[in-house]
Amino acid sequence: MKKTFLLLFSLMCGIVAQAQPSIEVRNLQRAMELLDATMHRSFRGTEDNLYMADVCDAETDAVSGPSDVWPYTAAIEAHCSVLEALESLKDIAPDVYYEHHDRYLHQLDVLINNLSYYRGTYTLTSYATRRTWSVYAVPRASQPNKGNVTGDNLKFNVYDDQMWIARELIRAYRLTGKAEYLSDAVHLTDYVLDGWDCWNDDNGEEYGGITWGPGYNSKHACSNGPIIQPLVWLSNLYRETSPQATVTYYFREPDNTLASRAMLRSELYLDFAKKIYAWQKKHLLNSTTGVYWDMLGADNILQYTGTGAQRRRAHVDNGNPTGNAYTYNTGTMLAGATELYLVTGDDEYKNDIPSLAVRSYNAFTKPKNIDGIVYRQWPTDNSALQGFNVWFDNVLMRAYVDADPTGLSAYSSRSLETFQTNLDYAYDHYQKNGFLPIDLLGGWNGSTKTKGFHQASFAAEYAMLAIWQHRISASARIQSSTTIKAQPTTHCYTLTGIPIDREHSSLPFGIYLTGGQKHIVTPTR
Repeated sequence: MKKTFLLLFSLMCGIVAQAQPSIEVRNLQRAMELLDATMHRSFRGTEDNLYMADVCDAETDAVSGPSDVWPYTAAIEAHCSVLEALESLKDIAPDVYYEHHDRYLHQLDVLINNLSYYRGTYTLTSYATRRTWSVYAVPRASQPNKGNVTGDNLKFNVYDDQMWIARELIRAYRLTGKAEYLSDAVHLTDYVLDGWDCWNDDNGEEYGGITWGPGYNSKHACSNGPIIQPLVWLSNLYRETSPQATVTYYFREPDNTLASRAMLRSELYLDFAKKIYAWQKKHLLNSTTGVYWDMLGADNILQYTGTGAQRRRAHVDNGNPTGNAYTYNTGTMLAGATELYLVTGDDEYKNDIPSLAVRSYNAFTKPKNIDGIVYRQWPTDNSALQGFNVWFDNVLMRAYVDADPTGLSAYSSRSLETFQTNLDYAYDHYQKNGFLPIDLLGGWNGSTKTKGFHQASFAAEYAMLAIWQHRISASARIQSSTTIKAQPTTHCYTLTGIPIDREHSSLPFGIYLTGGQKHIVTPTR
């Protein structure tokens, strides 16, 4: 009798264990739960007039005010991340893929279509040109394509918002194949590059840097770093699909006369990715901490030179680096270094990846003891209504996901493990009606008010962790069977579909797609 009971118990345990999803599938499921709650509780309106509420109460569902475009973009990001995770896990969770993929694809289209409520058109006089642009304002308008992009002396549109949107539009293009998403991303990227300070100093060297927006003279880490990764993506896309595509680039000669020349888009975008990376590293890297300052300050009184058709924006000197060190400003540079390393193989980027990974971990995490277990806590805010550290941390986390396959730093995976642990702790202890508190290790702290911005960020994190965990599992499966060194080919892609124009023999350790097959590459260095 006892043996029979033990046998039945063992069989039951085996069935329960078999029913438990793998960690990557569980991460994806939690990402979808958080995203579904965000869409249900923080969004209002119809598919033709949909907006994200700025604040939502996790208990009462009371909301207030439409959000600005930046938080709204986080919902687009979360959908792209969930869709990428569904694609990555399709082979091991086909039922999850087929049940949810088309629904999220439709929601992504709806969200992007409703970006039109932020969009406006105006003519900008910049450092080298005077052109008309259709870009996105900070506040939401009451009608499509009526965004107030010129408000408060051009301060109602900022370059970093365009960068975040361009990034997600490129991802959306890769997920859907919709040419209009890529076209808009290219337009926004060209607009951002038009904000590059191309005036030259007395030595004929460009001052460089992109101001926070066309109405500002200050140059911020957040208005430079975020465009590096999308620039490399676009360079790769054009090199792979339209290698002869050109664009007219406007700039200033070393003597500051206006000039222009036709350039291949693939070359222009890669050149600018390198230039912006170099500028930010030179001016905003804190050599003591190893992470990035917030900005170079300046007065915000715009200056112009010339008259009539020759009137252009003038250079204004900046002060010293200042402001807080936020996680996302280091995250965009870590992501940028990774992309540039994959494309160029340059030692500078190769060395920067482990440096940024370890120093960001040391600079931004603090130990927190809970019931005898020591966790590592990332920056958080005192209130969900003040500060944006949830999303800032998300940007750094996804940079670790990008950097981890290079195998250049154990701190990428170590950092990702802390994100996994902290999210799981909050989910298991504090999840309230599908929402998590911004203080993942501390709870709601007496207030149930939150933002869709935060919840979309958590959803995106869980989705990217699903991709990361699946990559680890796939690597273990492939490594246990055979190690394949594929033949040199230009048709090589990362697991997220980014083309790499390098031979396998010079690629860092990681899993790549070649000829429709996954291969682990272990090059000799």
